[in-house]
Amino acid sequence: MALRIGLIGAGGFIGSYLLGRLREQASGEIRVFWRNPNVDPPEPAEVVYGDLVSYTDCQNFARDLDVIYYLAHHNTPVNSDLDQANDTALNLIPLLTLLKAVENLKTKPKLIYFSSGGAVYGAGGGTGGGRGANRVPFHEDQACHPTCSYGVQKLAAEHYLRIAADQGHLSSVILRVGNAFGTLLPQHRMQGLIGVALNNVLHGRPIRIFGDPDNIRDYVHLSDVSDLALRVMASDQPFLVLNVGSGKGSSVREVLRAVEACSPSPVEIHYDADSGKKLTGWAVLDIGKARREFQWEPKVTLSAGIADMMRRWGTAAPQPSHSAETHTAAGSRN
Repeated sequence: MALRIGLIGAGGFIGSYLLGRLREQASGEIRVFWRNPNVDPPEPAEVVYGDLVSYTDCQNFARDLDVIYYLAHHNTPVNSDLDQANDTALNLIPLLTLLKAVENLKTKPKLIYFSSGGAVYGAGGGTGGGRGANRVPFHEDQACHPTCSYGVQKLAAEHYLRIAADQGHLSSVILRVGNAFGTLLPQHRMQGLIGVALNNVLHGRPIRIFGDPDNIRDYVHLSDVSDLALRVMASDQPFLVLNVGSGKGSSVREVLRAVEACSPSPVEIHYDADSGKKLTGWAVLDIGKARREFQWEPKVTLSAGIADMMRRWGTAAPQPSHSAETHTAAGSRN
């Protein structure tokens, strides 16, 4: 049976990639929620213009959907604590408005929510100290101790979805995604180390690293993230939490070395150790649950993914401008 699929957050780098995969592999209709009428929405897809804080707009979007992918989120782990009240208003109120619309529609869709594979765990996961091999990757059932508003909002959203599932309004799959990569990202962006760094290199600009370059993260390619996101549509569980990563940790220094190895010219790196101090030093995910329940396996390695990005965009990079350097947080995605 063809499913009616809705996507919230199709303008983001994960959402836009996922939309492409849905077009290729999903047999049903695709509907996109689009907020900004001054920006052209992706095609081909049915587009519903609106604002998630509007109950009417949420009802119009969700009215007959079988599956909803929710990727919308404002702010990052680096800046979410600057105004925690605003961070909450921007991220939880829209989701809760959608959940109320779904409840009253009584359509009981499956809502697949993109959470964080690092920020929700914070400093509370893994056994053993430091960043060494004795650390045990985060697993879905352990206690979460987010250390910034970004992680708190993601974890709160998970709990609201669990409550909605317990009350029978929907079913939900939570995807705790590691540090996703696979496409270039805007040079001013404060999330997405690899995409931002490569874009700067291709423009001849320096990379500025916030925080500790020895921070370790779990990097996972967009193709692998999307693969699992499509597979979980078949889940028959009312509520499920899954880690989505490679199961391996790489430091920011290792990422930068991989970028340098593929770069046709020397790479200039500026370190800013005083910024990004609240970033978690270590975040690696146990992906055994996704492997067991969905026969999913990440296929793209960190080095191969970076090399592919350099090949794909290296010849098309425009001439460098002379604007200010870009700030990239050390492991800022999660």
